[in-house]
Amino acid sequence: MTLPNAILFPQALLPLYIFEPRYRAMLKQSLENQRMFAVALPHTSSNPSLVPHRVAGVGLIRACVDKPDGTSNLILQGVSRVRFTDFVQEKPYYVARIEILSTEESDALEVEALSVKVLEMIGTMHDAGDIQAEGIMKFLNDISDYDALADIVTYSFVEDVTSKQEILETLNLRQRLQKVIVALRKQSSGPQLG
Repeated sequence: MTLPNAILFPQALLPLYIFEPRYRAMLKQSLENQRMFAVALPHTSSNPSLVPHRVAGVGLIRACVDKPDGTSNLILQGVSRVRFTDFVQEKPYYVARIEILSTEESDALEVEALSVKVLEMIGTMHDAGDIQAEGIMKFLNDISDYDALADIVTYSFVEDVTSKQEILETLNLRQRLQKVIVALRKQSSGPQLG
């Protein structure tokens, strides 16, 4: 599914309203089979039917409510990053062969230091009123999986969709956290973030 302003990250919950006939058909097929599909950003947001970026998020349908008019509301939970290796169908919706992408290991001390910086930035942005984070701050502070931390912070707090896509495509965890910091700095109104 190509969506102009939505990127699915591992661990994230993405609510979707399915109303287009092509995506109704895709949803039906997904529910009858593996209950999974990918959400990809198109190369341009001006036309969502354009070719999707090669790296996307694949998710599991956690809940789906069908309405009498044939539309559906669903919750898609991100499972993994994937790379489309080949498109085997383009109409009425894309079907692709995929390669599951794994996070590349990085220096543990660097990753931990960058994660601490990300958490400090989120706290500072929250205190400055730049973001609303009451419900998630305790969860983020207790997280020990820095891969998940980078993805959840990006999905929840980075506003620029181009930055989100770049972060999704970054497999090296140290580099991913650095990009999260850069993206948060760009949107922060506080000079205290340096």
